Amino acid sequence: MTRRIPILAHNDELSSKKPQVYKSLVEGVSEAIKTDKKEIKLCEVKNSNIYITVEKPKWKSSLDSALQFYIDREEYEECSKIKKLIDKL
Repeated sequence: MTRRIPILAHNDELSSKKPQVYKSLVEGVSEAIKTDKKEIKLCEVKNSNIYITVEKPKWKSSLDSALQFYIDREEYEECSKIKKLIDKL
């Protein structure tokens, strides 16, 4: 399945985009681990051809933030997925 990178307008309220951004993070890191990549494209800034990326050294802290987000939302299936990714890093 091809990963869909969220497209954010430069004036988007980021808190409303957290679900898409964290989903992109989890999918991106998962894919990057399998393909041995050193960074992931997290999202794209609309109409600019600019991507916000996350480098490998920042994956764990980013996944920790995603984990807390999903714990707060009680989405434990995602939490389990994230914990497994953190263990692979």
